[in-house]
Amino acid sequence: MKAAFFRLPRKVQLRELPLPKPGPGEVLVRVARCGVCGSDVAAFHSERSPWHRRGHEFSGIVEQAGPGCSLRPGSLVAGIGSISCGKCRNCRDGSPRLCEAPLGCGHDAFAEFVCKPQQFFFPCPSLTPDEASLLEPLTVAMELAADAGVGPGSTACVIGAGPIGLMALSLCRAVGASRVYVSHPSAGTARRRAARKLGAARIISPDKQDLASTLPSFEPDGIGHVLVTAKPSDVIADAVRFAAMGATIAFVGMEWKPSAALRFDVDRFHFRKLRLVGSNHNPCGPLYPRAAELLRTRQVDAAAVISHHFPLARIEQAFQKADSRAAVVKIIVACSQGVQP
Repeated sequence: MKAAFFRLPRKVQLRELPLPKPGPGEVLVRVARCGVCGSDVAAFHSERSPWHRRGHEFSGIVEQAGPGCSLRPGSLVAGIGSISCGKCRNCRDGSPRLCEAPLGCGHDAFAEFVCKPQQFFFPCPSLTPDEASLLEPLTVAMELAADAGVGPGSTACVIGAGPIGLMALSLCRAVGASRVYVSHPSAGTARRRAARKLGAARIISPDKQDLASTLPSFEPDGIGHVLVTAKPSDVIADAVRFAAMGATIAFVGMEWKPSAALRFDVDRFHFRKLRLVGSNHNPCGPLYPRAAELLRTRQVDAAAVISHHFPLARIEQAFQKADSRAAVVKIIVACSQGVQP
């Protein structure tokens, strides 16, 4: 089987590997689709590492199931990004959402096949392979919208209209938010266009307009729910300035460096009774059934998020294309031939 190996920055090659054989409780899956995550793109251009494998947003067809497995060959499944450990204090206390040591699915799905324990596969017969590959990132958006407390009649602002932000926009609209504003740089034309189609009340260009002074001209009482998918240290200070009394600011954007710090008006934060929530979807497994239903019913439209497909043989070009923010929303790599969209 073929699998992609990465040496960062900016090197990728396909290698031939032996086809894994599933053992007891394991499933061999022919990978149909694997999404290029924003973290993959950032790592590809800026990190340094020896050769390794990547890919965690994937769907595929069960090829072979080992002894003790209930999944059957031919079934469409999605990789579950993480599950609770079941052993830590929070899991034992009945709060698996706050698991301190989630078990990860691994990062190796830019390949023709993967072999993993059955617990890391979610059957999704009602979805297409494209839709199923969005389940893992969709759970990030679901947790973000939930942590921000968005509900009927809410005013919300999504900062960053990448795939997570666009799906979060759809979720805000689906739960009945009255107005959802989007902030995204003017160069990101494809993502701004997608946000407009998905119902953004207004799209603001933070590189051309001061976000904190522009939003109050539309919402004098402030924004009640702020969903941040951009770099937190760049935008949370602005969110504190335009947030409504009692608002919640939730963020998934990561800095990936221990020295990163937030600087904002603490007095305003205090007197406006604001909440700042770090949103983390791990473990995400429990969110998959609802995520699948959102995709099946088109409350989250996969076609609005996926802009490009590349075959595994052209994965280097896929990563180069992913850095073209003007044209790209999300890239999906088709890892195996003969699997229909």
